[in-house]
Amino acid sequence: MSDVSIIICTRNRIEDLTRCIQSIAAQQQLEHTAVELLIVDDGDISGRQVEQYRDMVSGLPQGVLKYHKKTRPGVWLSRYEALSLVRYDIVLYFDDDAELDDQLYIRRLLDTYDQDKTIVGVGGIAKGLHSSRAGKLLGVLTFQMSPSLGKLSPSSLAGSLLRWSEATEIFDTEFFHGCNMSFRKDALRDMKPYPWMTSYAVADDLYMCQLASRYGKLVINPDLTIIHHESPSSRDKAGKVAKATAINHYYFLALKKAGAIRYGALLWTLSYLMLKETLRRNFNAADGYRQGVLFILNPRKQKYNEYLGPAVQ
Repeated sequence: MSDVSIIICTRNRIEDLTRCIQSIAAQQQLEHTAVELLIVDDGDISGRQVEQYRDMVSGLPQGVLKYHKKTRPGVWLSRYEALSLVRYDIVLYFDDDAELDDQLYIRRLLDTYDQDKTIVGVGGIAKGLHSSRAGKLLGVLTFQMSPSLGKLSPSSLAGSLLRWSEATEIFDTEFFHGCNMSFRKDALRDMKPYPWMTSYAVADDLYMCQLASRYGKLVINPDLTIIHHESPSSRDKAGKVAKATAINHYYFLALKKAGAIRYGALLWTLSYLMLKETLRRNFNAADGYRQGVLFILNPRKQKYNEYLGPAVQ
């Protein structure tokens, strides 16, 4: 029976974080399972608050809390640094605004790993996500969504997760929803502190899945459901997020050694998103996508061959 290290990367969201940890502390059927919870703090959590969280986690049969104060900002670096600070083979990442309303979530997760030793990653589903028939068609036509549940779109976007609530059985996947995803720790051994993954690391979950999939199978278990409150306390403005969407997906395609067609698909998707935000008069986001398109088309952009190899387009 496996033990588990839980990692929560957080920044100045005490109310969200407290709710998340309370829901972890309420987990059941873990009498013979060691649970290590690591808080990676990119903000300012007081020592008194940390001790309160420690008391919560100590209510689990074998629960231990660790606290790590970041020195360099960014979600990707938080996820990366955390791997060297945890002990157990199964590493479970939660967003700080996630809530486990199923008290058997962790038990079901560990049982999923035990069923198939070739599995190196297990993901769950955030409740409430869905897409209309028209939305699915638009998502496919604009390359934001794949017709297959577990596939990324041609431009490497993860819109298919909006359909995951349709699943009734465990299915293979190329990607997870970053708010609740887990891996065998050793499968993430190729993670690096990518210099372009700064601030809010759009698509960081895709990178982790791509790296882990080199060593085994990734699956979604539809019985693993959480509430994702999606805190409105955005870390970046819309323009920065839009630009990061373009840049991070560009380098993700480079990591995958994708062909020219995939880069063309990404440009098509970004052009659609730019038009959509312009029509909504969300000009900051539209300009962010515009800057992202220009970045991709710029032949002098940084190639980062030392991280990605020589095949970047």
